[in-house]
Amino acid sequence: MPSRRPLTLLTAPAMPSNGHALDGAAVGARSLSTYLVLLMLAAALPILAAGIYTVQHVAQSYRDSSLNRMLDITSNLGQAAEADLLSRATMLQAFGAEGNLRNPEALDKWLHLTGMGAHSSLVVITPGQAEPDMASSHAPTALATQQALAAEALQGGEPRFSQLFFQNGTPVIAMAVRPRPTSRQVLVLTSPPADMVSTAPSQSSDGVLIAITDGQGQILARSAHAERFIGTTVPDWERLQAVDAHRGSFEAQRADGGQVVFSFYQLPKTPGWVVVAGEPLEAFNARWQRPVIDIVLASLLALAIAGLLCAWVSRQLLRPIRQLTICSRTGASYASSSDDGPVVKVREFEMLRQSLAQSRAQLESTLAAQQQVAAALAASEQRARTLAHAGTSVQWSLDARGRALSIVGWQALGGVPDAQALQLGWLRHVHPDDAAQLQSQTEPCLRDPNHSLDVELRLRTGDGAWRWMRARGAAILDAQQRVSEWLGVLEDVDDRKRAQAEVAYLALHDPLTGLPNRSLLQKPICTPDGTTGALLYLDLDRFKQVNDTLGHATGDALLCAVAQRLRELLRDSDLVVRMGGDEFCIVQKASSAQAAASLAQRVIDRLSADYEIDGHRVRIGVSVGISLLTQPSGTEGPDSLLRKADMALYQAKQQGRGRYAFYTEALASGGP
Repeated sequence: MPSRRPLTLLTAPAMPSNGHALDGAAVGARSLSTYLVLLMLAAALPILAAGIYTVQHVAQSYRDSSLNRMLDITSNLGQAAEADLLSRATMLQAFGAEGNLRNPEALDKWLHLTGMGAHSSLVVITPGQAEPDMASSHAPTALATQQALAAEALQGGEPRFSQLFFQNGTPVIAMAVRPRPTSRQVLVLTSPPADMVSTAPSQSSDGVLIAITDGQGQILARSAHAERFIGTTVPDWERLQAVDAHRGSFEAQRADGGQVVFSFYQLPKTPGWVVVAGEPLEAFNARWQRPVIDIVLASLLALAIAGLLCAWVSRQLLRPIRQLTICSRTGASYASSSDDGPVVKVREFEMLRQSLAQSRAQLESTLAAQQQVAAALAASEQRARTLAHAGTSVQWSLDARGRALSIVGWQALGGVPDAQALQLGWLRHVHPDDAAQLQSQTEPCLRDPNHSLDVELRLRTGDGAWRWMRARGAAILDAQQRVSEWLGVLEDVDDRKRAQAEVAYLALHDPLTGLPNRSLLQKPICTPDGTTGALLYLDLDRFKQVNDTLGHATGDALLCAVAQRLRELLRDSDLVVRMGGDEFCIVQKASSAQAAASLAQRVIDRLSADYEIDGHRVRIGVSVGISLLTQPSGTEGPDSLLRKADMALYQAKQQGRGRYAFYTEALASGGP
């Protein structure tokens, strides 16, 4: 806040009143109260506009809430009805799986135990046969609908439900289940809708009418006067189908001209059955309009109270100003020591300024602290996001047999939907080479539930690539100390495994040429079945001259070209190693003196050919020392072979470079 200069109140001699002059100067000027009223109006108009906007949105929100309530009614009732149907299907399937289908009395007994009425019947049908295999006492003779439904159940394997149809003048629906996956028989239960759909809708207290229809719009259950409407088609069925969704709402007109709001929910596992809830539009609107009207009235009351309070506050503010005007007209003059003109210093205003200055300082301090907290939260969020990217994890639970009960995060980790990994689906993503290791790690866990699982394996991701994962988990025991399930996490360790592989590779290979380094020669050099082998020690001629004249970058490129030519010369069974600098070694297996000499000459000819390096034509040579591996056991220490090959290399250089020489016992004794 800008600082203000100190104000002083100076006492002036009494002057004649000049009230008329002041009145003349005030002609055409509006009073402060007028500006306060205008300020109040200016402040009230945006609030009023915002209030209208808010009321509109609140009204829409209440309407949407009422509509969602009706949608929830249909959804909940539909889910309950479907669950009841599937429960009956499960009971019927369990009854059929027991195999107690020997006589009609067994079927009648099951109908009686499940509470089915006298109009219900149960038949056992083998699709393709004209007559049922077994039927209850009240089963009809004509079974065309049941035969078609049984064929569908046998083909699909899941419970099948029919649309509403009439049997002996009674509206009924049929349900067909296959007792066992291998069974050729199908159980068909035919029953009135009231017995089949026990979760029947009831008349709600607020007048919402609820009905359940089949896929053709015929009423199966109704919350009011169900006996009069079972089997009739609901009005506006075409409007419902036009919505083309399994859940929604629409408005329709009644026969008497009134409007009705409908909401519906389609049962997924039935042939188009729908739960419909309807309510008169006036009752529907009244429900959400009442709270909106209350909000509007409360807002108007609050606005009136706010206006009265503003008028009172304005009067309190104008009072000291009027007193100051009266004092100025009586002759008191106010002046300042500066050239800014006459100013008035009021203690209350100055206290307010100081209070505002202190408040601003506190706000700035609070804002700085909040900014620090926000920065810390942003940094923490960034760290958490980075950790999530660096180590994606999956939470899993398996049953005692290893079937996945739940997997959370599988899609984010591998790009495959979580549902595909349930049951034993996750095993299809394990690398074949890691399956045996996984089996060996899980066997101790199955023998000892206190043993925890910790294994690293490769899993196939959605793009077909293989990534290393670490699976860790432990068993959850029941009261009998038996494994009830397994819980654990799956972590992405692919980056670590790749880094370890790269470190292992670099430990055994030359980073410049990619050839194996001399660490691979620390193990005994073996030849298959004790046959003769050879170790060729290579040293490039005139390489130092290339390095000194064309630079180290050209020298490095030349070494890479030499390494490539050596790779092209050798067999897959041979090994080439860079010893360091411009020295290389070749281990030739299953060789002989003639084969080693032939390889050495090919190496000399190939490496002595011209090179094209960075626009320069480069020519070098190579000298080769050869030591043969002739131990009867087929092995010889690498250091001994290297020393012999080095002596032979020295002999080749002494003979004029660009040559090869074999190690002989004479070289070891210092002879020529």
